[in-house]
Amino acid sequence: RKDLGKYQKYIEGLKLIDYRVRILNGGTGAVTRVLIESEDENGESWTTIGVSPNIIDASFQALMDSVIYKLVKSGAPA
Repeated sequence: RKDLGKYQKYIEGLKLIDYRVRILNGGTGAVTRVLIESEDENGESWTTIGVSPNIIDASFQALMDSVIYKLVKSGAPA
């Protein structure tokens, strides 16, 4: 969070509520789906999804979507 500079104040109330991993079609070519539920300082929550064969990539996608959603919702400048 501290590396977002001018955007820091817009995401201060962002909280991770739930982190779920689902493996779709098992085996060596398995696809991983990560669902992240987030909440803001007002108690409003949302869920974002990342999909990739790599769990780290899927997690990063879901996390970035959550942060971007919060920035847009908070009216952060572009």
